[in-house]
Amino acid sequence: MHLSINKKKIYFYIICLFLLTTIFNIDKSNFLKNTFLIDKIDIKTNFREINQNVLNETKYLLEKNILLINKNELLANLEKLSFLENINIKINYPSTIIIEAKKTKFLGITYINKKKYFVGDNKKFILSNSIKYDEKLPIIFGKFVPYDYLILLNKLKQHNINIDEIKNFYFHKNKRWDLNFYNNISLKLPNKNIDNSIKLFKKLQNSHRFNSYTVFDLRVPNRIILKNE
Repeated sequence: MHLSINKKKIYFYIICLFLLTTIFNIDKSNFLKNTFLIDKIDIKTNFREINQNVLNETKYLLEKNILLINKNELLANLEKLSFLENINIKINYPSTIIIEAKKTKFLGITYINKKKYFVGDNKKFILSNSIKYDEKLPIIFGKFVPYDYLILLNKLKQHNINIDEIKNFYFHKNKRWDLNFYNNISLKLPNKNIDNSIKLFKKLQNSHRFNSYTVFDLRVPNRIILKNE
């Protein structure tokens, strides 16, 4: 009989311990939910106008538990703002989210389905009505991807071609570029060995013998076609 009573006590203690543990866990969960709430989103960018855009994309976080924030999910939301680059998210416990980002440099304008887009240094198309920008930029015609355009710009810079002097870029289906400058000079590049062609164009430009020409056609390998138009 004594052994039976001991068993009953053991079962009673186990049940009590289970109930107490459950109640404690519920209280602990409620405590965490109501204590670590986000009350501030600190936005640090290099362009005042985009602060409001970032805030609009993140204000859903206010009053949420900071311990439950998924940084990858938050980063994915911010990347929807295609004019941003170098996004960095910091969690400052107990209640602040810090977001650092930069506005990407705009390198050109293009039109897709009759809508105006900027081409960003972050290799993205940026819908023009998503952010205000009034500075002069070259217009790019044709179906291209930003990566191809950025490669061309880098090659031009390497050979000291001033991008600000270029009015229009034309990208052709065979993946080659034509450039129109503000001084009415036109440059037709091949789809291969672009570096050599740009280098040759720069050399021709620096020679007084070719000052009278307005079209520099370098599409054919080992051949220079010069025209006045």
